[in-house]
Amino acid sequence: MADPRRPIADEEPKSNQAGNPGSGIVSPVSGLHPLQPRNQPSQTTTRTQPDISHLPPLRPQSRTTQQQRAAKIAIPRLYREPDVASTAGSSVLGDKHRVTHACESCRHRKTKCSGDRPTCKHCEDFNLTCVYEDGKRDRMRKRLENMIEKVDSYEKLLRDLSQRAGSTDQMLITKALEQGSTPNDEISATNAHQAGVSSIHYGAVGDDNSDEADGETQFSARAGSLESLDHIHEDFNQSLATRATGFIGKNSELTWMQRLKKDVNDKVVPTLHTDEDENSTSRGPDVLAADMTPVNESTYHCDDLTILIPERVDPNEVPPRQIADALFRMYLDTVHSSFPIIGKLNFVSQYQRFLDTPNIVTGDSWRAILNLIFAIGAKYSHLVQAEWRGDERDHLIYFTRARMLGFNADSVLGHSDLQMVQITGLMSFYLTAINQINRAWAISGIAVRHACTLGLNMKNESKSVYESSKEIRYRVWWALFSIEELLAVMTGRPASIVDTACAVPLPLPFDEDKFFSVKSPGLNGHNIRLLRHYSGQDSHNADNAMPTPSSAQSGKSRASPSSPESLPPNFDQGPSVPPSHALYFHHHVILSVLTGEVLNRLYRVDTVTQSWAQVQSTIATLDSKLERWRSALPYVFDFTKRQRDQQFQRHRVSLGFFYYSTLTILSRPCLCRMSQTGANQSEKATDFNQNTAIKCVEAALGMLDLLPDEPNPIGLYGVAPWWCVVHHLVQAATVLMLELSFESDHLPQRVDDILFSAKKTVCWLRSMSAEDLSARRAWAMCDEMLRKVAPKVGRNVDDLPMYAQGSADGIFGVFPASLETMESWNTLTDMYGPQQRGENMSIETPTFPSYDEFMSTQMPYPDLLS
Repeated sequence: MADPRRPIADEEPKSNQAGNPGSGIVSPVSGLHPLQPRNQPSQTTTRTQPDISHLPPLRPQSRTTQQQRAAKIAIPRLYREPDVASTAGSSVLGDKHRVTHACESCRHRKTKCSGDRPTCKHCEDFNLTCVYEDGKRDRMRKRLENMIEKVDSYEKLLRDLSQRAGSTDQMLITKALEQGSTPNDEISATNAHQAGVSSIHYGAVGDDNSDEADGETQFSARAGSLESLDHIHEDFNQSLATRATGFIGKNSELTWMQRLKKDVNDKVVPTLHTDEDENSTSRGPDVLAADMTPVNESTYHCDDLTILIPERVDPNEVPPRQIADALFRMYLDTVHSSFPIIGKLNFVSQYQRFLDTPNIVTGDSWRAILNLIFAIGAKYSHLVQAEWRGDERDHLIYFTRARMLGFNADSVLGHSDLQMVQITGLMSFYLTAINQINRAWAISGIAVRHACTLGLNMKNESKSVYESSKEIRYRVWWALFSIEELLAVMTGRPASIVDTACAVPLPLPFDEDKFFSVKSPGLNGHNIRLLRHYSGQDSHNADNAMPTPSSAQSGKSRASPSSPESLPPNFDQGPSVPPSHALYFHHHVILSVLTGEVLNRLYRVDTVTQSWAQVQSTIATLDSKLERWRSALPYVFDFTKRQRDQQFQRHRVSLGFFYYSTLTILSRPCLCRMSQTGANQSEKATDFNQNTAIKCVEAALGMLDLLPDEPNPIGLYGVAPWWCVVHHLVQAATVLMLELSFESDHLPQRVDDILFSAKKTVCWLRSMSAEDLSARRAWAMCDEMLRKVAPKVGRNVDDLPMYAQGSADGIFGVFPASLETMESWNTLTDMYGPQQRGENMSIETPTFPSYDEFMSTQMPYPDLLS
């Protein structure tokens, strides 16, 4: 019976009473809806509920999901003190802790291991072999150590290989080695020890075991003498004088003299600086460079003089036979062995036919080459004061004839050929010999462009060209290469030849007469191919050409007298090559390649982005290669030893001058005062700076040791590279005076030797000034600077003469000594140019070109080749 006090609720539908989750849920409190307050009376009115019987029932929320929503609390493991002390890594009976490392048997069986050593209880019970291998961390640590050892050995091997690789491969190796190790990425010694990794660091001089670098990795490559590689401080288009001199780079002795003048006059000490000081006004070197005197005031070259003459010149005129033979012989004796721009045998034969046959028809280009040879010989005849020498302007007259015949408007705009290559190459050499290096550098670039147009910079595999002609063309290319590198050294400008674009094999170390020892052309080419294969000159890589015991042994195995590919009996067998002019040229080319590598790697513009430690490493690598070249020289060409041989004295002395010049350029960046900031560098880097600076000074001293103490200009021109000997003397003198201006900081114990050699250079320049205007200018400049730097070391040079010897004012005759009237001279000369070319000029087809493989090499005058 219902309680009368209980309110009667409305009758719910049966679907709701069935407990449908989608219906209204009855509250446990008497009939109340869950959202209805208790104190609120229930509604007695009937409401219509929506029909939701067709919807699927909702799943009740699981209890597990409700527990996951609750926060998790980590319960620490209860630590139990063991009753009995256990051994390391083991567990006693009753100890339920996990062991740190299980044995291999338990790991494979997935059985709980007791961790007892040397045998766990499970292995002992089942008589199993119990082995504990390294854990994951130990394995990773050992693997990392093994990888580090391999990387160290690979890097050491790469450094060794880079010394024998070419310049391109060496740059790639250096870039790869530097890519993964920078000062910011190196791990400190403490962290490396904690991580189980040994620290890796590349030393300043490429030593694998060097200590961690300090200040040298923070200093920019602008330190030392490389501070202005990527910018200039002059307007070289400002005047005729600045345009005549042009830009002079950092490796030129003119820039060194410019720095010396600034250091002596202002007494400012150049110091190293870091990259943080890049925008600072107290950087030192760049402030010095900004205030330096113009470079045209520190030059001794004759670029400010005109090379044009106002007189009418007949391009077809030929000197008397006796004079012509003497000029031609002088060229062959002094120049051709160093720069074989012409094929000697063929050109001598053509020359003799030209003089012996009256009214012979020749081409303009061939006669232009002959006049350039005469011009070079005439310049040399004045230097040695030959009795038969002509007028002091005769070399300019020969040059004018050559310019009118082979370097006029028509030929300059014409297509390239071998004769144009020879003309521009000889013209560049002649301009170098008369100290017109600005013009010489420009003409040399034209010669290289013509040669590349003809593919002379590539290996010739054409079957239509004789092997002898291929070898002559290879030598023409290497002659142009040597001239280009010489001018790059003298001007400090980049060479127009890129090593990566050159695939020419090195010249054979055999004279031309070896090519024609057999009259059969086919066998002749066979001999040359065998010679090239036997001597290992299939590649243009200079490093591969340096003989080693292994290469000598391989040379024996390549060509044996019993094999069908062996050389003819008239060719020498064995690894040693007999001394010859071609062997000298071979070593001269290798040195030119090394010089180009020094300029390309050390004095290029992007060197300033490197650190001083990287510059030190580059210097050390190149110095090693240069020393290998010197040690590979044959004894007859060894300039470091006193020899009685006179046949190859000129070649020996020339190689000595070129070697010391390259070594001076290589070590010059370290010849500066670093005492103020040297404390920030590591001890090893400081020692390297000191030793390299000493090597630079000793290279200058070694160059001057090639000269006798008593000046003899004529004798010097007879045994030295007369076309650039003044350049070498000024280069050595500038280095010595720089050391004196630093108060002999690097070699204090040899200050007297340095001063004596500097005075010796000044005396030599003074004695050469009588016949050479550039030598007179160089003497005046060096004499002035030496008198200023000598007091810095407590010495005086009052015993030096105050006036030049003789007078060089009349060397150029009526030609202007300044550039003020040059434009009028050019206009006057141009009036005769086009008219003269049309007089007595034959337009018939020339009888022979410069190269004529089909012409007989029998010569009626063999004395020219003796």
